[in-house]
Amino acid sequence: MQTQVTGKKIEVSAALRKQAEDKVQDVCKKYELSPLETSVTFSRNGPMVRCDVEMHLGRGVFVRAYYDTDEAYVCLEQAMETFEKRLRRYKKKLIDHTKKRDVDYKKAAGYQYVIHSETDKESTEDHPLIIAETKTDIPSLTVSEAVMHLDLSDSQAVLFNNVAHDQLNVVYRREDGNIGWISPSQNGKS
Repeated sequence: MQTQVTGKKIEVSAALRKQAEDKVQDVCKKYELSPLETSVTFSRNGPMVRCDVEMHLGRGVFVRAYYDTDEAYVCLEQAMETFEKRLRRYKKKLIDHTKKRDVDYKKAAGYQYVIHSETDKESTEDHPLIIAETKTDIPSLTVSEAVMHLDLSDSQAVLFNNVAHDQLNVVYRREDGNIGWISPSQNGKS
């Protein structure tokens, strides 16, 4: 397994690179993971250093964690601790998810757009400027699997096709920290 360790606006020393690779390998051994790809990214924003850890476990499952502090080694330790907490919480579901979904894992094609914010005063158009358009997959999941994807990926929202009634649903993180669920209808009824 290859771990990509990179730096943005910061030089990553050989010792820091080695420590990041070792920590990722230790976590993979401990939780018996075979990720498709793993990356650790260090970035600097003023005096603060941010460490982002991301692992793609396959079947659309991404595990992400980050931490901000003024010391790169501490940042790595804390990000890996958060990463491990997420893995521990969903260890059984991750194993079940990958084994159960091997045969009937389905995805629907979709498009993802990045739209320019309206804070730009110079924009006089009626329609927002689309900055990026990429193809994306909309997975078919149960609600509990979608919540797991939301927590593991540290995302704000997950769009998915609900296997219970074959309709698009959204789970999202509310401002109060709870998780909300948007379903167009209850059990496929209008």
